Amino acid sequence: MPRKIELTWQSGAGGRQGRWRKKYKGRAFYFPYGTSKSDLSGYREALEAWKRKKDEVDAELASLPKPFQPEYERTIDDWTQLLHWSLEHGDEHGAQVARAKIELLRERLASDKPPRPSFEDTPRSLYDWPPDVIQGIISAMPVSTTSGVIGTTNMVLPRSILDSMNGSPARIRGEILQDRIESQRAKNRSPTETLELLIENYLNGKRAQAAVGKLSAGRCDALRVHLHHFRDWLGARVSVRSISGKVVADYHAELLSGIIEQRWSADYAKDHLGAMKSFVRWLWRTEAIEELPRNLDSKDLTISKKLATPSVFTVEEVTASLKAASDRTKLYILLMLNCGMTQQDISDLQTSEVDWEAGTITRKRSKTAGHKGVPKVTYVLWSQTIRLLRQERSQDGARVLINEQGGPLKVETMGAGGKLEKIDNVASAFARLRRKTKIAKPPKLLRKTSASLLKSNKEFAGIEVLFLGHAPDTIADRHYAQAPQQTLDEAIIWLGMQFGL
Repeated sequence: MPRKIELTWQSGAGGRQGRWRKKYKGRAFYFPYGTSKSDLSGYREALEAWKRKKDEVDAELASLPKPFQPEYERTIDDWTQLLHWSLEHGDEHGAQVARAKIELLRERLASDKPPRPSFEDTPRSLYDWPPDVIQGIISAMPVSTTSGVIGTTNMVLPRSILDSMNGSPARIRGEILQDRIESQRAKNRSPTETLELLIENYLNGKRAQAAVGKLSAGRCDALRVHLHHFRDWLGARVSVRSISGKVVADYHAELLSGIIEQRWSADYAKDHLGAMKSFVRWLWRTEAIEELPRNLDSKDLTISKKLATPSVFTVEEVTASLKAASDRTKLYILLMLNCGMTQQDISDLQTSEVDWEAGTITRKRSKTAGHKGVPKVTYVLWSQTIRLLRQERSQDGARVLINEQGGPLKVETMGAGGKLEKIDNVASAFARLRRKTKIAKPPKLLRKTSASLLKSNKEFAGIEVLFLGHAPDTIADRHYAQAPQQTLDEAIIWLGMQFGL
Protein backbone atom coordinates (compact mmCIF):
# COMPACT_ATOMS: atom_id res chain seq x y z
CA MET A 1 0.00 0.00 0.00
CA PRO A 2 1.11 3.63 -0.44
CA ARG A 3 2.96 5.12 2.53
CA LYS A 4 0.31 7.84 2.73
CA ILE A 5 -3.31 7.17 1.84
CA GLU A 6 -6.10 9.68 1.39
CA LEU A 7 -8.98 7.34 2.22
CA THR A 8 -9.81 5.37 5.36
CA TRP A 9 -10.71 1.67 5.17
CA GLN A 10 -13.80 0.51 7.05
CA SER A 11 -14.16 -3.24 7.50
CA GLY A 12 -17.54 -4.75 6.72
CA ALA A 13 -19.84 -6.03 9.44
CA GLY A 14 -23.06 -8.04 9.48
CA GLY A 15 -22.56 -9.29 5.95
CA ARG A 16 -21.80 -5.80 4.62
CA GLN A 17 -18.78 -5.46 2.31
CA GLY A 18 -15.88 -3.32 3.47
CA ARG A 19 -15.52 0.13 1.95
CA TRP A 20 -13.32 3.20 1.76
CA ARG A 21 -14.38 6.39 3.53
CA LYS A 22 -13.50 10.06 3.04
CA LYS A 23 -14.68 13.00 5.12
CA TYR A 24 -14.73 16.31 3.27
CA LYS A 25 -16.42 19.65 3.97
CA GLY A 26 -18.33 18.14 6.90
CA ARG A 27 -19.74 15.24 4.86
CA ALA A 28 -18.75 11.56 4.69
CA PHE A 29 -18.45 9.70 1.39
CA TYR A 30 -18.16 5.92 0.93
CA PHE A 31 -16.67 3.87 -1.91
CA PRO A 32 -17.24 0.07 -1.98
CA TYR A 33 -14.11 -1.02 -3.82
CA GLY A 34 -11.62 -3.71 -2.87
CA THR A 35 -11.66 -6.50 -0.34
CA SER A 36 -9.28 -5.19 2.32
CA LYS A 37 -7.02 -2.33 3.32
CA SER A 38 -4.11 -4.01 1.50
CA ASP A 39 -6.01 -4.36 -1.79
CA LEU A 40 -4.04 -1.84 -3.90
CA SER A 41 -6.20 -2.11 -7.05
CA GLY A 42 -9.35 -1.59 -4.97
CA TYR A 43 -7.80 1.47 -3.31
CA ARG A 44 -6.92 2.95 -6.70
CA GLU A 45 -10.50 2.50 -7.93
CA ALA A 46 -11.85 4.09 -4.75
CA LEU A 47 -9.40 6.98 -5.04
CA GLU A 48 -10.46 7.68 -8.64
CA ALA A 49 -14.11 7.58 -7.55
CA TRP A 50 -13.32 10.02 -4.73
CA LYS A 51 -11.59 12.43 -7.10
CA ARG A 52 -14.68 12.47 -9.31
CA LYS A 53 -16.92 13.01 -6.29
CA LYS A 54 -14.66 15.79 -4.99
CA ASP A 55 -14.98 17.62 -8.31
CA GLU A 56 -18.77 17.36 -8.00
CA VAL A 57 -18.76 18.65 -4.42
CA ASP A 58 -16.39 21.52 -5.26
CA ALA A 59 -18.55 22.51 -8.24
CA GLU A 60 -21.66 22.38 -6.05
CA LEU A 61 -20.07 24.58 -3.38
CA ALA A 62 -18.73 27.00 -6.00
CA SER A 63 -22.26 27.46 -7.36
CA LEU A 64 -23.62 28.48 -3.97
CA PRO A 65 -23.92 32.24 -3.42
CA LYS A 66 -21.54 33.86 -0.96
CA PRO A 67 -22.60 36.31 1.74
CA PHE A 68 -23.51 39.71 0.23
CA GLN A 69 -22.70 38.43 -3.28
CA PRO A 70 -25.52 40.43 -4.99
CA GLU A 71 -24.27 43.62 -3.33
CA TYR A 72 -20.71 42.92 -4.48
CA GLU A 73 -21.83 42.17 -8.02
CA ARG A 74 -23.88 45.38 -8.23
CA THR A 75 -21.03 47.48 -6.85
CA ILE A 76 -18.44 45.87 -9.14
CA ASP A 77 -20.76 46.45 -12.09
CA ASP A 78 -21.12 50.14 -11.20
CA TRP A 79 -17.35 50.56 -11.05
CA THR A 80 -16.98 48.61 -14.30
CA GLN A 81 -19.31 50.99 -16.09
CA LEU A 82 -17.29 53.95 -14.76
CA LEU A 83 -14.09 52.25 -15.90
CA HIS A 84 -15.45 51.85 -19.42
CA TRP A 85 -16.68 55.45 -19.54
CA SER A 86 -13.31 56.75 -18.27
CA LEU A 87 -11.38 54.75 -20.86
CA GLU A 88 -13.59 55.90 -23.71
CA HIS A 89 -13.30 59.56 -22.64
CA GLY A 90 -9.60 59.64 -21.73
CA ASP A 91 -10.11 60.02 -17.98
CA GLU A 92 -6.94 58.22 -16.79
CA HIS A 93 -7.43 59.13 -13.13
CA GLY A 94 -11.02 57.87 -13.15
CA ALA A 95 -9.89 54.62 -14.79
CA GLN A 96 -7.19 54.07 -12.15
CA VAL A 97 -9.65 54.64 -9.29
CA ALA A 98 -12.19 52.24 -10.87
CA ARG A 99 -9.58 49.52 -11.47
CA ALA A 100 -8.35 49.71 -7.89
CA LYS A 101 -11.89 49.43 -6.52
CA ILE A 102 -12.76 46.51 -8.82
CA GLU A 103 -9.62 44.61 -7.84
CA LEU A 104 -10.26 45.17 -4.13
CA LEU A 105 -13.88 44.06 -4.34
CA ARG A 106 -13.01 40.93 -6.34
CA GLU A 107 -10.36 39.97 -3.79
CA ARG A 108 -12.88 40.28 -0.98
CA LEU A 109 -15.56 38.34 -2.84
CA ALA A 110 -13.07 35.52 -3.49
CA SER A 111 -12.69 34.93 0.26
CA ASP A 112 -14.84 32.34 2.03
CA LYS A 113 -16.77 34.90 4.11
CA PRO A 114 -16.59 38.33 2.50
CA PRO A 115 -17.75 41.25 4.68
CA ARG A 116 -20.64 43.45 3.57
CA PRO A 117 -19.50 46.16 1.10
CA SER A 118 -19.16 49.51 2.84
CA PHE A 119 -20.11 53.00 1.71
CA GLU A 120 -16.44 53.62 0.81
CA ASP A 121 -16.63 50.71 -1.66
CA THR A 122 -19.30 52.40 -3.79
CA PRO A 123 -19.02 55.07 -6.49
CA ARG A 124 -21.28 57.22 -4.31
CA SER A 125 -18.30 57.73 -1.96
CA LEU A 126 -16.75 59.92 -4.67
CA TYR A 127 -19.31 62.67 -4.17
CA ASP A 128 -21.51 62.07 -1.12
CA TRP A 129 -21.07 62.26 2.62
CA PRO A 130 -21.09 58.88 4.42
CA PRO A 131 -24.53 58.04 5.86
CA ASP A 132 -23.14 57.75 9.39
CA VAL A 133 -21.73 61.30 9.18
CA ILE A 134 -25.06 62.73 8.01
CA GLN A 135 -26.90 60.75 10.67
CA GLY A 136 -24.45 62.01 13.30
CA ILE A 137 -25.17 65.63 12.34
CA ILE A 138 -28.88 65.02 12.48
CA SER A 139 -28.61 63.35 15.89
CA ALA A 140 -26.49 66.18 17.29
CA MET A 141 -29.03 68.87 16.45
CA PRO A 142 -32.23 69.41 18.44
CA VAL A 143 -35.46 69.13 16.48
CA SER A 144 -38.31 71.64 16.92
CA THR A 145 -41.56 69.71 16.96
CA THR A 146 -43.53 72.83 16.14
CA SER A 147 -41.52 74.38 13.34
CA GLY A 148 -40.24 71.23 11.69
CA VAL A 149 -36.72 72.62 11.65
CA ILE A 150 -33.40 71.63 13.17
CA GLY A 151 -31.88 74.36 15.28
CA THR A 152 -29.33 75.33 17.89
CA THR A 153 -28.92 78.47 19.92
CA ASN A 154 -26.95 80.00 17.06
CA MET A 155 -28.72 78.70 13.93
CA VAL A 156 -31.90 77.22 12.56
CA LEU A 157 -31.69 74.90 9.51
CA PRO A 158 -34.64 73.46 7.60
CA ARG A 159 -34.32 69.70 6.94
CA SER A 160 -34.19 70.32 3.18
CA ILE A 161 -31.01 72.36 3.65
CA LEU A 162 -29.41 69.74 5.88
CA ASP A 163 -30.13 67.07 3.30
CA SER A 164 -28.02 69.03 0.80
CA MET A 165 -25.15 69.86 3.20
CA ASN A 166 -22.70 68.06 0.94
CA GLY A 167 -22.98 71.09 -1.37
CA SER A 168 -24.71 71.58 -4.67
CA PRO A 169 -21.53 71.08 -6.78
CA ALA A 170 -21.09 67.65 -5.19
CA ARG A 171 -24.73 66.80 -5.78
CA ILE A 172 -24.35 67.77 -9.42
CA ARG A 173 -21.20 65.64 -9.69
CA GLY A 174 -23.12 62.72 -8.15
CA GLU A 175 -25.86 63.05 -10.74
CA ILE A 176 -23.26 63.20 -13.51
CA LEU A 177 -21.49 60.07 -12.27
CA GLN A 178 -24.77 58.19 -11.94
CA ASP A 179 -25.73 59.24 -15.45
CA ARG A 180 -22.40 57.93 -16.75
CA ILE A 181 -22.98 54.60 -15.04
CA GLU A 182 -26.47 54.17 -16.46
CA SER A 183 -25.60 55.36 -19.98
CA GLN A 184 -22.57 53.09 -20.14
CA ARG A 185 -24.61 50.16 -18.81
CA ALA A 186 -27.16 50.66 -21.58
CA LYS A 187 -24.37 50.88 -24.14
CA ASN A 188 -22.79 47.61 -22.98
CA ARG A 189 -25.93 45.50 -23.07
CA SER A 190 -24.97 43.86 -26.40
CA PRO A 191 -22.55 41.04 -25.46
CA THR A 192 -21.59 39.86 -28.94
CA GLU A 193 -18.27 41.68 -29.19
CA THR A 194 -17.26 42.25 -25.58
CA LEU A 195 -13.67 41.73 -24.52
CA GLU A 196 -14.74 39.22 -21.88
CA LEU A 197 -16.64 37.02 -24.34
CA LEU A 198 -13.98 37.01 -27.05
CA ILE A 199 -11.15 36.32 -24.60
CA GLU A 200 -13.15 33.31 -23.44
CA ASN A 201 -13.62 32.19 -27.07
CA TYR A 202 -9.89 32.55 -27.66
CA LEU A 203 -9.05 30.56 -24.51
CA ASN A 204 -11.55 27.84 -25.43
CA GLY A 205 -9.59 27.33 -28.65
CA LYS A 206 -6.37 27.04 -26.65
CA ARG A 207 -8.04 24.56 -24.24
CA ALA A 208 -9.04 22.43 -27.24
CA GLN A 209 -5.40 22.44 -28.37
CA ALA A 210 -4.33 21.39 -24.87
CA ALA A 211 -6.86 18.55 -24.91
CA VAL A 212 -5.26 17.01 -28.01
CA GLY A 213 -1.68 17.63 -26.89
CA LYS A 214 -0.84 20.54 -29.21
CA LEU A 215 -0.40 22.90 -26.25
CA SER A 216 0.57 22.20 -22.67
CA ALA A 217 -2.02 22.71 -19.96
CA GLY A 218 0.48 24.92 -18.13
CA ARG A 219 0.89 27.22 -21.13
CA CYS A 220 -2.87 27.37 -21.59
CA ASP A 221 -3.34 28.39 -17.96
CA ALA A 222 -0.63 31.04 -18.25
CA LEU A 223 -2.50 32.59 -21.19
CA ARG A 224 -5.65 32.66 -19.06
CA VAL A 225 -3.84 34.56 -16.30
CA HIS A 226 -2.26 37.04 -18.73
CA LEU A 227 -5.45 37.78 -20.67
CA HIS A 228 -7.63 38.06 -17.58
CA HIS A 229 -5.25 40.77 -16.39
CA PHE A 230 -5.72 42.61 -19.70
CA ARG A 231 -9.50 42.09 -19.47
CA ASP A 232 -9.67 43.49 -15.95
CA TRP A 233 -7.43 46.41 -16.88
CA LEU A 234 -9.40 47.45 -19.96
CA GLY A 235 -12.86 46.37 -18.78
CA ALA A 236 -14.65 43.07 -19.31
CA ARG A 237 -17.65 44.48 -21.17
CA VAL A 238 -15.90 46.97 -23.39
CA SER A 239 -16.11 46.29 -27.12
CA VAL A 240 -13.01 44.76 -28.69
CA ARG A 241 -13.36 47.39 -31.40
CA SER A 242 -12.13 49.91 -28.84
CA ILE A 243 -8.67 48.25 -28.82
CA SER A 244 -6.74 51.02 -30.55
CA GLY A 245 -3.13 52.02 -30.75
CA LYS A 246 -3.66 54.17 -27.68
CA VAL A 247 -4.96 51.17 -25.71
CA VAL A 248 -1.89 49.15 -26.72
CA ALA A 249 0.43 51.99 -25.69
CA ASP A 250 -1.41 52.55 -22.40
CA TYR A 251 -1.26 48.84 -21.51
CA HIS A 252 2.45 48.82 -22.27
CA ALA A 253 2.86 51.82 -19.94
CA GLU A 254 0.85 50.02 -17.24
CA LEU A 255 3.13 46.99 -17.44
CA LEU A 256 6.25 49.17 -17.29
CA SER A 257 4.91 50.94 -14.20
CA GLY A 258 4.37 47.53 -12.61
CA ILE A 259 8.05 46.71 -13.16
CA ILE A 260 9.16 50.07 -11.76
CA GLU A 261 6.90 49.68 -8.71
CA GLN A 262 8.12 46.06 -8.32
CA ARG A 263 4.62 44.63 -8.56
CA TRP A 264 5.95 42.03 -11.02
CA SER A 265 9.13 41.06 -12.82
CA ALA A 266 10.19 42.10 -16.33
CA ASP A 267 9.72 38.50 -17.49
CA TYR A 268 6.16 38.43 -16.12
CA ALA A 269 5.31 41.76 -17.78
CA LYS A 270 6.79 40.63 -21.10
CA ASP A 271 4.61 37.51 -21.04
CA HIS A 272 1.51 39.65 -20.36
CA LEU A 273 2.34 41.91 -23.30
CA GLY A 274 2.99 38.97 -25.61
CA ALA A 275 -0.31 37.31 -24.72
CA MET A 276 -2.21 40.55 -25.36
CA LYS A 277 -0.58 41.00 -28.78
CA SER A 278 -1.30 37.40 -29.77
CA PHE A 279 -4.94 37.83 -28.77
CA VAL A 280 -5.29 41.08 -30.77
CA ARG A 281 -3.83 39.36 -33.85
CA TRP A 282 -6.38 36.55 -33.39
CA LEU A 283 -9.16 39.16 -33.25
CA TRP A 284 -7.97 40.51 -36.59
CA ARG A 285 -7.65 37.04 -38.19
CA THR A 286 -11.18 36.15 -37.09
CA GLU A 287 -12.47 39.53 -38.34
CA ALA A 288 -13.63 40.63 -34.90
CA ILE A 289 -11.70 43.85 -35.55
CA GLU A 290 -11.21 45.45 -38.94
CA GLU A 291 -7.54 46.32 -38.64
CA LEU A 292 -4.59 45.87 -36.31
CA PRO A 293 -3.40 48.77 -34.16
CA ARG A 294 -0.56 50.33 -36.13
CA ASN A 295 1.83 50.27 -33.19
CA LEU A 296 1.22 46.63 -32.25
CA ASP A 297 4.67 45.57 -33.50
CA SER A 298 6.46 48.82 -32.72
CA LYS A 299 9.93 48.37 -31.26
CA ASP A 300 9.08 51.15 -28.82
CA LEU A 301 6.37 48.98 -27.28
CA THR A 302 8.45 46.02 -26.19
CA ILE A 303 9.67 44.73 -22.83
CA SER A 304 13.06 43.08 -22.50
CA LYS A 305 13.53 40.20 -20.15
CA LYS A 306 16.04 40.72 -17.39
CA LEU A 307 19.44 39.26 -18.24
CA ALA A 308 21.05 37.58 -15.28
CA THR A 309 23.76 35.04 -14.64
CA PRO A 310 22.00 31.67 -14.38
CA SER A 311 21.78 30.47 -10.80
CA VAL A 312 23.06 26.95 -10.18
CA PHE A 313 23.72 24.61 -7.28
CA THR A 314 27.20 24.51 -5.83
CA VAL A 315 28.92 21.13 -5.55
CA GLU A 316 28.56 21.43 -1.77
CA GLU A 317 24.79 22.00 -2.11
CA VAL A 318 24.47 18.98 -4.39
CA THR A 319 26.37 16.83 -1.88
CA ALA A 320 24.24 18.07 1.02
CA SER A 321 21.02 17.44 -0.92
CA LEU A 322 22.03 13.89 -1.87
CA LYS A 323 23.01 13.13 1.72
CA ALA A 324 19.67 14.35 3.15
CA ALA A 325 17.41 12.87 0.46
CA SER A 326 15.44 9.63 0.57
CA ASP A 327 16.30 7.05 -2.08
CA ARG A 328 13.42 8.14 -4.35
CA THR A 329 14.29 11.85 -4.09
CA LYS A 330 17.99 11.04 -4.53
CA LEU A 331 17.07 9.31 -7.80
CA TYR A 332 15.27 12.44 -8.98
CA ILE A 333 18.39 14.53 -8.23
CA LEU A 334 20.68 12.08 -10.02
CA LEU A 335 18.50 11.92 -13.15
CA MET A 336 18.55 15.72 -13.38
CA LEU A 337 22.34 15.89 -12.92
CA ASN A 338 23.20 12.78 -14.95
CA CYS A 339 20.78 13.19 -17.87
CA GLY A 340 19.76 16.86 -17.78
CA MET A 341 16.17 15.87 -17.02
CA THR A 342 13.31 18.09 -15.96
CA GLN A 343 10.44 17.00 -13.73
CA GLN A 344 8.38 16.22 -16.84
CA ASP A 345 11.21 14.14 -18.32
CA ILE A 346 11.39 12.05 -15.15
CA SER A 347 7.64 11.50 -15.19
CA ASP A 348 7.63 10.57 -18.91
CA LEU A 349 10.63 8.20 -18.80
CA GLN A 350 9.59 4.97 -20.55
CA THR A 351 10.83 1.45 -19.84
CA SER A 352 11.68 1.12 -23.54
CA GLU A 353 14.08 4.10 -23.22
CA VAL A 354 16.26 2.36 -20.62
CA ASP A 355 18.89 -0.25 -21.49
CA TRP A 356 19.03 -2.05 -18.16
CA GLU A 357 22.03 -4.17 -19.15
CA ALA A 358 24.16 -1.40 -20.64
CA GLY A 359 23.05 1.14 -18.02
CA THR A 360 21.97 3.88 -20.43
CA ILE A 361 18.94 6.03 -21.21
CA THR A 362 18.18 7.03 -24.81
CA ARG A 363 15.45 9.59 -25.47
CA LYS A 364 14.42 13.04 -26.65
CA ARG A 365 13.36 15.75 -24.21
CA SER A 366 9.64 15.52 -23.42
CA LYS A 367 9.17 19.23 -24.19
CA THR A 368 10.46 18.96 -27.76
CA ALA A 369 9.98 15.26 -28.54
CA GLY A 370 7.77 16.06 -31.54
CA HIS A 371 10.11 18.67 -33.03
CA LYS A 372 12.35 17.94 -35.99
CA GLY A 373 16.04 18.60 -35.50
CA VAL A 374 15.94 17.81 -31.79
CA PRO A 375 18.52 15.11 -31.03
CA LYS A 376 17.81 11.75 -29.43
CA VAL A 377 20.51 11.52 -26.78
CA THR A 378 22.03 8.47 -25.11
CA TYR A 379 23.18 9.07 -21.54
CA VAL A 380 25.52 6.68 -19.77
CA LEU A 381 24.28 6.33 -16.19
CA TRP A 382 26.38 6.64 -13.08
CA SER A 383 26.44 3.55 -10.88
CA GLN A 384 24.20 5.15 -8.23
CA THR A 385 21.73 6.31 -10.86
CA ILE A 386 21.19 2.88 -12.43
CA ARG A 387 21.13 1.18 -9.01
CA LEU A 388 18.36 3.45 -7.72
CA LEU A 389 16.53 3.30 -11.04
CA ARG A 390 16.39 -0.51 -10.80
CA GLN A 391 15.33 -0.26 -7.16
CA GLU A 392 12.54 2.29 -7.69
CA ARG A 393 11.23 1.17 -11.10
CA SER A 394 7.59 0.24 -11.56
CA GLN A 395 6.92 -3.44 -12.14
CA ASP A 396 3.99 -2.82 -14.46
CA GLY A 397 3.14 -0.25 -17.08
CA ALA A 398 5.17 1.66 -19.63
CA ARG A 399 6.47 4.35 -17.27
CA VAL A 400 9.61 3.60 -15.30
CA LEU A 401 8.55 5.71 -12.31
CA ILE A 402 5.00 6.17 -11.04
CA ASN A 403 3.46 7.70 -7.91
CA GLU A 404 1.96 5.88 -4.93
CA GLN A 405 -1.44 5.68 -6.61
CA GLY A 406 0.03 4.15 -9.75
CA GLY A 407 -0.27 7.30 -11.86
CA PRO A 408 2.25 9.62 -13.53
CA LEU A 409 4.54 11.67 -11.29
CA LYS A 410 3.59 14.93 -13.01
CA VAL A 411 0.20 15.71 -14.50
CA GLU A 412 -1.22 18.99 -15.77
CA THR A 413 -4.82 19.08 -16.93
CA MET A 414 -7.46 21.72 -17.57
CA GLY A 415 -10.10 21.45 -14.86
CA ALA A 416 -13.51 23.01 -14.39
CA GLY A 417 -13.64 26.61 -15.57
CA GLY A 418 -10.48 26.14 -17.63
CA LYS A 419 -8.19 26.40 -14.63
CA LEU A 420 -4.99 24.40 -14.32
CA GLU A 421 -5.06 21.30 -12.13
CA LYS A 422 -1.55 20.16 -11.36
CA ILE A 423 0.02 17.16 -9.62
CA ASP A 424 3.81 17.18 -9.29
CA ASN A 425 5.23 14.47 -7.05
CA VAL A 426 8.80 15.46 -7.92
CA ALA A 427 8.22 19.04 -6.79
CA SER A 428 6.58 17.77 -3.59
CA ALA A 429 9.61 15.59 -2.86
CA PHE A 430 11.93 18.56 -3.31
CA ALA A 431 9.74 20.69 -1.06
CA ARG A 432 10.19 18.14 1.71
CA LEU A 433 13.94 18.04 1.05
CA ARG A 434 14.14 21.84 1.10
CA ARG A 435 12.76 21.89 4.62
CA LYS A 436 15.60 19.61 5.70
CA THR A 437 18.51 21.26 3.90
CA LYS A 438 17.28 24.90 3.87
CA ILE A 439 18.55 25.07 0.26
CA ALA A 440 15.86 27.13 -1.44
CA LYS A 441 16.92 26.66 -5.08
CA PRO A 442 14.35 25.01 -7.38
CA PRO A 443 15.07 21.53 -8.84
CA LYS A 444 15.16 22.83 -12.43
CA LEU A 445 18.57 24.38 -11.64
CA LEU A 446 20.15 20.93 -11.23
CA ARG A 447 20.27 20.31 -14.99
CA LYS A 448 21.67 23.83 -15.44
CA THR A 449 24.32 22.99 -12.85
CA SER A 450 25.60 20.09 -14.94
CA ALA A 451 25.40 22.10 -18.16
CA SER A 452 27.38 24.97 -16.59
CA LEU A 453 30.11 22.61 -15.41
CA LEU A 454 30.42 21.12 -18.90
CA LYS A 455 30.60 24.58 -20.46
CA SER A 456 33.35 25.60 -18.04
CA ASN A 457 35.55 22.68 -19.11
CA LYS A 458 37.51 23.50 -22.29
CA GLU A 459 37.54 19.84 -23.27
CA PHE A 460 33.76 19.57 -23.25
CA ALA A 461 32.65 23.19 -23.88
CA GLY A 462 29.82 23.18 -26.42
CA ILE A 463 28.65 19.65 -25.75
CA GLU A 464 26.27 20.98 -23.09
CA VAL A 465 23.87 21.74 -25.98
CA LEU A 466 23.66 18.03 -26.76
CA PHE A 467 23.55 17.13 -23.07
CA LEU A 468 20.49 19.38 -22.58
CA GLY A 469 18.79 17.88 -25.65
CA HIS A 470 18.53 21.25 -27.39
CA ALA A 471 18.20 21.65 -31.14
CA PRO A 472 21.51 22.99 -32.54
CA ASP A 473 21.53 26.67 -33.57
CA THR A 474 25.10 27.35 -34.64
CA ILE A 475 27.68 25.49 -36.71
CA ALA A 476 29.52 24.60 -33.52
CA ASP A 477 26.32 23.30 -31.96
CA ARG A 478 25.52 21.25 -35.05
CA HIS A 479 28.99 19.76 -34.83
CA TYR A 480 28.40 18.66 -31.28
CA ALA A 481 24.91 17.40 -32.13
CA GLN A 482 26.74 14.77 -34.21
CA ALA A 483 29.45 14.29 -31.58
CA PRO A 484 30.77 10.74 -31.08
CA GLN A 485 29.01 8.91 -28.28
CA GLN A 486 32.37 8.40 -26.61
CA THR A 487 32.79 12.18 -26.19
CA LEU A 488 29.43 12.54 -24.45
CA ASP A 489 30.13 9.45 -22.31
CA GLU A 490 33.42 10.94 -21.18
CA ALA A 491 31.75 14.25 -20.40
CA ILE A 492 29.07 12.56 -18.26
CA ILE A 493 31.66 10.43 -16.42
CA TRP A 494 33.66 13.60 -15.74
CA LEU A 495 30.49 15.24 -14.40
CA GLY A 496 30.00 12.39 -11.95
CA MET A 497 33.52 12.84 -10.67
CA GLN A 498 32.82 16.52 -9.92
CA PHE A 499 29.95 15.45 -7.65
CA GLY A 500 31.98 12.67 -6.05
CA LEU A 501 29.89 9.95 -7.71
